[in-house]
Amino acid sequence: MSRSITFLTRARMQASEKLRTRRAAATAGLAAVAVVGGMASPALAQTARPVPPASTASVSGHVTSTLSPRANAARLSTYWTPSRMRSAHSLDAIPVSSAAAAAAAQARPSGPAGRIAGAAPARALAGGARPVTGVARPAFAGGVGPWGGSFTSPPATTSGKVFFSDHLGGGWQCSASSVNSNGKDVVFTAGHCVYGTAGGKLPAGETWHSNWVFIPDYYFGSAPYGQWPACQLWTLNNYIANQDLGDDMGAAVACTNGSGQHLVNVVGGQGFAWNFGQNLYVFGFGYPSDHDSGQVLEECDSTEFAGTDFASTTGMSCNFGEGSSGGPWLAFFDGSTFGDVNGVNSFGDSNFPGYIFSPYFGNNAITLFNAVANL
Repeated sequence: MSRSITFLTRARMQASEKLRTRRAAATAGLAAVAVVGGMASPALAQTARPVPPASTASVSGHVTSTLSPRANAARLSTYWTPSRMRSAHSLDAIPVSSAAAAAAAQARPSGPAGRIAGAAPARALAGGARPVTGVARPAFAGGVGPWGGSFTSPPATTSGKVFFSDHLGGGWQCSASSVNSNGKDVVFTAGHCVYGTAGGKLPAGETWHSNWVFIPDYYFGSAPYGQWPACQLWTLNNYIANQDLGDDMGAAVACTNGSGQHLVNVVGGQGFAWNFGQNLYVFGFGYPSDHDSGQVLEECDSTEFAGTDFASTTGMSCNFGEGSSGGPWLAFFDGSTFGDVNGVNSFGDSNFPGYIFSPYFGNNAITLFNAVANL
């Protein structure tokens, strides 16, 4: 028995629920770092970057290049030409067997809830005005439209496109977000955007992806704040072993740029939240290829609900398509700049057209975050 799962389906949403009132004002006034219970989160202090271990009990990391960060950045800026970016594929439909579904059906992680607030760029960002090229978001929850806020502040500057290669040289694209951390270099995305075959869409034998870059505020091929190569890629061992959708989350540690600057200091970083109930109102961001050809940051918002077909997952009404994989779900969003990453666009289920799903952010999420927070 199998069902069709997409890493961000193209199917159009047919929900008729009314647009819910945006629940943002209540979260205003967060401290620079706010932790509510939960597993210990890092104090924001700069530390050195060790080489990631081959494996720990829960997570694994991978050093992406033996070149210096500057040399690797120069190589990738030449590799990722505009034409190569345009030809990069988005992840598409995959079959999921009943065995894979059983592997995903584990007890949801539990524990005290916790939050870490976002961080603004160290300096105000400049950029030109941009026309709104897409169609306005329909007046019901889950409708998709281009981000209508500023493109010189978060969440536009913290959201971006990811480009990477498979081991046969094929080019691929996902979405991601920078997240505030000790090291100021964390990018959070989906697990299949850093590792594996995406259920068979990528070539057999694919492990860690290569030529991995994050382009914040990507817009029709432009990189207003540069390309940020990954020095390290990380994901959960359960995702590596089982391709478990409940653990489909990944992280990159971005290299400093040519001026020695850290990613979050340049573009800002969103907050992070874990072990909250699955009834939060969230705002999803990403670059779905079925809206504005994946060239514009798109947004949708809806109330979360517990994943139906796969345990340890959560869903929202949102008509995103492939290419938005890894884009952030912001809970406690203030409506204009900051929220807490509490999910990532992971997959679409043919049993629920017009909805997207994320791994539930429980102890697994904070474990992965803590593995990279000081790097």
